[in-house]
Amino acid sequence: MEQFKITENELWEYISKTADDNTILKVERWIDSPDFDEGLFTKITAIHGHTFEKYPSVEQAKKRFFSTVKPKRFVWKEMLKYAAIFVILISGIYFYNNESSNKNQIVVQTTFGEQKTIQLLDGSKVWLNGSSNLSYNSETPRTLYLEGEAFFEVAKDTLHPFTVTTADHITVKALGTSFNVKSYTDSATTETKLLTGKVAVTSDKQFEKRIILIPNQKVTFYKKTKEVLKSNMDSNESNIAWKEGKIQFENKTFREIAIDLKAQFGIPIRFKNENISTTKFTGTFENTTPMDEIFEILKISKDFTYQLNTKTNEWIIQ
Repeated sequence: MEQFKITENELWEYISKTADDNTILKVERWIDSPDFDEGLFTKITAIHGHTFEKYPSVEQAKKRFFSTVKPKRFVWKEMLKYAAIFVILISGIYFYNNESSNKNQIVVQTTFGEQKTIQLLDGSKVWLNGSSNLSYNSETPRTLYLEGEAFFEVAKDTLHPFTVTTADHITVKALGTSFNVKSYTDSATTETKLLTGKVAVTSDKQFEKRIILIPNQKVTFYKKTKEVLKSNMDSNESNIAWKEGKIQFENKTFREIAIDLKAQFGIPIRFKNENISTTKFTGTFENTTPMDEIFEILKISKDFTYQLNTKTNEWIIQ
């Protein structure tokens, strides 16, 4: 349809964030339409990235996930190596039910602090973080169910979509992209962040609208209110530290940090002081750092007390 025809100049203005409101609306409608030209979008993004060092290649996106080093210049050929690279951070009740007698079902599990590397039959590669559970059928290795945290490097296959479904029935479909998803059961939100390419976020229970993201956008689902918010993300939101053996958080509440620490060490944290639970911290630790040492460092900026209850096997913060 005519209203979805986009010129390269309009697309350049949109990607470079110099477009007016009408152009922004026009481009976003085009992205959500059947007329969306992913090749054109990728080309303009690549040119802009090469000029301004803003949009990384797939390989550089990996480096951006795995470290805090500033991305180097865009290398276009690297975009052809993989269809998608993305990180899934999810946790909760494992809901993928299948008969135990099904010999084609594959389940890979890790314990607290353990990591595993998995080579899928389609050529995709998965790094599974601690306290995680990955399940799929060997006949359909591009349809996965995940509990915990994982980094995915997806082999290109335009005929067979690559999807990952979370415990709260959020499905992320890779459309040639790199993105991050986080959805712990005891977290208040499920969040998807897009680095490069395009991603579709859907749900068969939580919301009806199909949400399309473009680079540097994110969508947050608030579990309690069922609200879905699509917004732009800043340059510091694409870092993933666990692959490098680190625990990292930036301007996170103590309650959010407690969820990450529980996934790493397997010991829950209970707050007797709600004011402490909402205090925000920034820090980076080796994943071998004992929890009491982490607490001691956090105490430098905000005083609190902590104690390990050996009977209930939980840390008490007050």
